[in-house]
Amino acid sequence: MIKNSLKMNKPLIGVAVGSGLFAKQAIKGGADFLLALSAGRFRSAGIPSIGCMMPFGNSNDMVFDFSDREILPRLKDKAVICGICATDPNYTHEELLQKVLRSGFSGVNNFPTIGLIDGQFREWLEESGLGYQQEVDFMQKAVEANLFTIAFVFNEEQARAMAKVGVDVICAHFGWTRGGEKAGKVFSTINECLEMAELIFTAVDQINAKIFKMIYGGPINTPEDAYFFYKNTQTIGYIGGSSFERIPTELAILETTDKFKNYYKLKQENKHLKKELLKKRGFDEIVGQSLLMQNMYELINKVADKDVNVLVQGESGTGKELVVKALHSNSKRYLGPLIKVNCAALPPNLLESELFGHEKGAFTGADKRRLGKFELANHGTLFLDEIGEMDLDLQAKVLRIIQQREFERVGGEKTIFVDVRIVCATNVDLKEAVEKNLFREDLYYRLNVVDINTPPLRNHPEDIPLLCNRFLEEFKIKYQLEEKRLAPETMAFLMEYAWPGNVRQLKHILERAVILSDGDYIRRDDIPIGILAASKNQDMGLLSEREVPRILATSKSQLESNYISEILKECHWNRTETAKKIGISRRTLYNKIAKYELEPEPKTLV
Repeated sequence: MIKNSLKMNKPLIGVAVGSGLFAKQAIKGGADFLLALSAGRFRSAGIPSIGCMMPFGNSNDMVFDFSDREILPRLKDKAVICGICATDPNYTHEELLQKVLRSGFSGVNNFPTIGLIDGQFREWLEESGLGYQQEVDFMQKAVEANLFTIAFVFNEEQARAMAKVGVDVICAHFGWTRGGEKAGKVFSTINECLEMAELIFTAVDQINAKIFKMIYGGPINTPEDAYFFYKNTQTIGYIGGSSFERIPTELAILETTDKFKNYYKLKQENKHLKKELLKKRGFDEIVGQSLLMQNMYELINKVADKDVNVLVQGESGTGKELVVKALHSNSKRYLGPLIKVNCAALPPNLLESELFGHEKGAFTGADKRRLGKFELANHGTLFLDEIGEMDLDLQAKVLRIIQQREFERVGGEKTIFVDVRIVCATNVDLKEAVEKNLFREDLYYRLNVVDINTPPLRNHPEDIPLLCNRFLEEFKIKYQLEEKRLAPETMAFLMEYAWPGNVRQLKHILERAVILSDGDYIRRDDIPIGILAASKNQDMGLLSEREVPRILATSKSQLESNYISEILKECHWNRTETAKKIGISRRTLYNKIAKYELEPEPKTLV
């Protein structure tokens, strides 16, 4: 079910319920699965969700009771997940799992969860062995029992713990759902929750990137709120409770669930959403509507799901790595890893170890076994950047892997089998390198099953306005600046320039101009003088592409120095207060003060 939804770019919608009526209407509205939660039972009785955390009866008995009577017999072919209170002193974890299996639930999740409790009570529960670790232990036993598992987590530490035990879904829990005019106060904003989700999902990826991610509760109250997360994070969907339940109940649940589920379907009629859906599949950073770019998109779509090796060629700065990401995201291997190796960054002996890994003691400094990139990319995509710089002897070993799908680690004897798709990128002419005996001809034809060329920016200047708008929006958010626009004469000039550094150069130049320009508009004078002196048929002039990042870095340093100096003044040079206000540690603040040679202003004697 999950894989089908992902393939069709549809979000999963889970609804937390506490009665047969709510369950039936949620399914009619299009819910993909249900969570039977004690909180849902309280809501069905007109009591806020937080009632499930009160010492009223037994949470697990309550869930088993209403599920057995009202939900499971009526919805036998639907996925129903049982919310288990893992800290229940009346049952062992094994007894709870037996009850789950006998009842016929599809899986389990941890709820009520200790993660919703703060303060001294939480501290006491943790010290007494009734804390979150109990939930982790229970979910581990559920995984071993082959049940489908959804783990609610509230921070990175909990996410790592649940990922290590191998749950199927990790759900970032944002607290009690706001849900309606009479709801309790919710302290997290949408943006705060977005940041929290990114931290949690990143922590999960460090353990197992294949675990599915979802979100739950908090300030998410409308389909638009849920879509915001679906569009901006890795989440594959949303689970809600009171966000779906309205009065009058029966009609409201059906309609509200339907809105959440089909909001995306309706939006597909809109061209804007079609672009957003492309974002979800790896096209988010590739900008351009010119015929050249459209032809490239079409080629990417044609070969992405065909398990063939692809060679991406183009000048520096044309976005070859973005094409590789799009190929991987749209391939059958999209759930597997995308591993990158820069072949030009390491000498041949180190590159061999990087690609194939090594055994302990294989060479001086090899104090432990290390897995190579081929091994790490198993069932995914290996991106070999700057492949033209690879040593000829190493090329022969790569050829063997392509042909036989096997290799040995450096210093090892065990043959390792891998299933990897190889995508390469280069800004040199490999065909010419073959003619000069700098690149193996047999490897060239193995890698170049399909050739994708990223066009230089000078060949599609009509895309420059789109690129500029994208970058200006990005910099506005990055530097928390007021919106800036390009004056007409500036845009005309940018479209006339030849851009030898391509899109990367354009981005550097705009970033510098956004930081240093005054007013709402970026004028022609705000563009570095080296570019102003250049014509469409000239080189970069006084300002080379290498110089742009250096100038930009200097500008950022000046901004940071000024900012820290102002906060220090506001806080009367109280370093503890300043560090807290900026959001950095005292040690970092002291390092910044030393770096920028900041000193308090001398006091004036009266």
